[in-house]
Amino acid sequence: MKVCAVHTKVSGSTRKISDLLIEELKKNNAEISIQEYTVAGFKPCAGCFSCFANGEKTCPHASEVGPIAVAIEEADVVILDSPCYTMGMAGAMQSFLEHLGYRFFAHRPHPAMAHKIGVAISTCGGLGAGKVTKDLKRHFFYWGAAKYYRLPFTVFASSWPEVKEKTKAKIVKKIQKTALSISEKSGKVNRPVHLRMMMRVCGAMVKKGNGFPLDAAWWTSQNP
Repeated sequence: MKVCAVHTKVSGSTRKISDLLIEELKKNNAEISIQEYTVAGFKPCAGCFSCFANGEKTCPHASEVGPIAVAIEEADVVILDSPCYTMGMAGAMQSFLEHLGYRFFAHRPHPAMAHKIGVAISTCGGLGAGKVTKDLKRHFFYWGAAKYYRLPFTVFASSWPEVKEKTKAKIVKKIQKTALSISEKSGKVNRPVHLRMMMRVCGAMVKKGNGFPLDAAWWTSQNP
């Protein structure tokens, strides 16, 4: 199993939960490789449309985005985590994900996503973690991922050491259950029918000229 984890921060409750999930996946899989990236301070998308019109390698931030994009495409499981800030995902994670808009199925979805599992993780002191995981899940959906899990947790604390032991126990139990499910399904999942239908319709529209020529060429030559 190959895992790619894209973290917002190097510390905090959300990062801790990601780390716990990775540790559980290691326990369940004798052969596992982990690639981890932290996007704190990631440069915002320039809005230049170059990735759509000329290819992702022409993005002004390609040297930062490219290695992570490749790791995502090569992984069996992709973890995205972000704490909840003002009822939404952190700006650093949003800035990173904006750079992968060219992988939405209205543009150039990568064929490897057809069998990929995504995991969206967030924590919040109060309300908001659920919304963040929905927002992160949306990216998995539009990338064309086969399956995804949401792990939102209300921790009622500003740091992991402050989280009550009873709350930690519930979180760990959920993580263990999710890790086991991921391990059982990794390499065996396929896109659901409704997603395949949506992608087929979208691809047909793109090939008819409703989009960028590069996207039309992609859909003509690929079977994502």
